[in-house]
Amino acid sequence: MAKEMTKLDNNVTLIYKYIPGIKVVSVQTWMKTGSVNETEKESGISHFLEHMVFKGTRKYAPSEIDTIVEGKGGVMNAATSKDYTYYYINIPSYNAEVAFDTISEMVFRASFIPEEIEKEKPVVVQEIKMGKDRPTSEMMTTFFREMFKGSPYEREIIGTEDTVNSFTREMLVDYYNRYYHPDNMTLVVVGDIAYDEVLKLAKQYYSDKRSVPVGKRYEDDRLNSFDKPVDIVVKKDINQEYGVVAFPALSILQIDVFAMEILGEIISGGEFSVLNRKFRHENDLANSITGGYYGMKHAGTFLFSYNCQAGKGDAVRDEILKLTSEIEKYLTDENIEKAKNRLLSQMMFQREKASSEANDIGYSYTVEQPEYYDNFVESIRKTDKLEIMTSIKTIFSSQYVRVRTQPMEKK
Repeated sequence: MAKEMTKLDNNVTLIYKYIPGIKVVSVQTWMKTGSVNETEKESGISHFLEHMVFKGTRKYAPSEIDTIVEGKGGVMNAATSKDYTYYYINIPSYNAEVAFDTISEMVFRASFIPEEIEKEKPVVVQEIKMGKDRPTSEMMTTFFREMFKGSPYEREIIGTEDTVNSFTREMLVDYYNRYYHPDNMTLVVVGDIAYDEVLKLAKQYYSDKRSVPVGKRYEDDRLNSFDKPVDIVVKKDINQEYGVVAFPALSILQIDVFAMEILGEIISGGEFSVLNRKFRHENDLANSITGGYYGMKHAGTFLFSYNCQAGKGDAVRDEILKLTSEIEKYLTDENIEKAKNRLLSQMMFQREKASSEANDIGYSYTVEQPEYYDNFVESIRKTDKLEIMTSIKTIFSSQYVRVRTQPMEKK
């Protein structure tokens, strides 16, 4: 069944899709805000807010929402990215109202209790510290800083210890009111529930308005360029090398994302992909390697990520550059057709689940690329070699960013 889409009186976008017979419903609320809309002083505030809305609302005490949702058979979670933040509950259809009630409390009526704010700061700071222990954490932080220098995309979603510790209740409430705004919200409901019931619940629970204008969203499409390759080494107490080799690319709103999906599947999809064949099976250069387009609303990159034995990193880099220079030879009719079939098969299996279907809808409409959901099948089928090659010409060049984590030298 086709989806239904409507605007509530306060400008919340409601998108509904009926999947009969599954007895469950996924209720999701997506916000058009993430770390990209933060100032430098606010770095990490979107992620911190995601924590805080679970810590008490006008109606519910701290942590009460988790107990209620679990008690009704629901599964609840949330996530913050650079471009968006979203909350979801997957729950038996007969308890759907619980999802509308609890998520709406979180996104409209969070309390921001001062004691809870102070209790949550060390939790997030510990999260930051634990992240630094991972072998690739500093590497990826450095990569984003170099590839997206000069834009908010260069900053980490989680923020820093200093910014997190500086958050006040006033800062949180101000950001919350401006960005958790009806104009920024998409309510997605997918599953075994009638549209009339969904519309009634949406109007009942999602009718709040804000007394302030919606916050300004970042809109600068920027493609950084480099005079020469960037090559940075991070040293860690590890035994192997981890690395990324990446090229600047256009944003998801500017590039042919369907051509990128097919290209990514050809070079990196499955055990016998081009990358696995060349780097693992034939040449034994890497223990693992993946590659593909990583797109955001106003920025993008084509990134190769690898893990190899110490000392093989330069050979891996050279082979990646060789592959990108002769990529056309892998774009055979047979490879393109196989990639299309795998992508469409993955999509069909994925969309059998209400939660996955809701995720696809929420993401596509929040980043303002509805055709990614609405026209995925048709667009994948009609994309040809010429369209893939046209997209590649804007990406692969001698300009790249390479960041790797290597073992410390033995004393």
